[in-house]
Amino acid sequence: MVDNNTVTLLINQQNMGASATRNRGIEAGHGEWILFLDDDIEVAPDILLTYAQAAEKYPDEIGFIGLVDMPPPPTSFAKAVDADGSMSIFSAARNYESYPWGATANIMIKRSAVGNVRFSSAYPKKGGGEEVDFFLRVRQLNGSKNYKCLPVAQVEHPWWKNGQTDYTRFYRLGIGNSYLTEHNPQYKWYDLLNTSEILLITLLVALAAMAVNFTLIIYILYFALITIITEFIVNIVRLYRKIHKVELITAFNVMLIRNTCEFGILAGNMLRFRLAGIGERFNYDGTITKKSKLFRLNRYKIIKLLIYTTVIVLVRYFKKL
Repeated sequence: MVDNNTVTLLINQQNMGASATRNRGIEAGHGEWILFLDDDIEVAPDILLTYAQAAEKYPDEIGFIGLVDMPPPPTSFAKAVDADGSMSIFSAARNYESYPWGATANIMIKRSAVGNVRFSSAYPKKGGGEEVDFFLRVRQLNGSKNYKCLPVAQVEHPWWKNGQTDYTRFYRLGIGNSYLTEHNPQYKWYDLLNTSEILLITLLVALAAMAVNFTLIIYILYFALITIITEFIVNIVRLYRKIHKVELITAFNVMLIRNTCEFGILAGNMLRFRLAGIGERFNYDGTITKKSKLFRLNRYKIIKLLIYTTVIVLVRYFKKL
């Protein structure tokens, strides 16, 4: 908190977790605006002035999403993170006029808009899902008004561990995100099973097949292998559309990053015995789900379906030979 030349620093005596720490900061302050920043970012010297000018120019806004830039990817893994789009929320201020939520790495919100909404303690202490939940609930409290994007309020975020390979971060985020549909069912919808869900069901079927017909396991393992290969092909296409060239190692990392996060969501639900979580998806764009818009197709799902269909046709063809 800044009051003229006085800065008050609050230090937790023990790790309270992301939600409780942010709530403590909210309760301790009294200013009209609340600015969230990460502790490892580089901030422009005039960022407070930039936000203050925006607040004065747009007094009816409930908040402003700043831009979080990252240096060029230093490793193949970092390039995969960038290509995957899992951190695209950092660049929301560059790509949208407004958005329903923002990263706490750089966002300012009006205290009167927050009201009694606080970061939920239901989410994991290490973070994941809680900021999406918080900003969506504040948005809902204010007539579903989005936060205005402010790209001139810019900070730079370093690569975690200098871009070294680390899938645990995405698994942890997945665990946290698994709570979103449970606590915000209005944004929930159901879709075709993703790769992690398919492999889980395949494993369960394989275990059941051992007690019935052991030879069935061979076919089940073939199906699992085809599923993984299909996922890899789809991520090659996804990467090509992003960087306009084929890099197999980067595509492999994109596949693992995406599926690690999806597996985290699946594991989070299974650890809470939420079987209904299988097939659940969340509208991160803040769109209220309509029953008529379930099971969405896109080019990547179409590619997967075409590959599965081709394999089935080939298997049936060779069986006739």
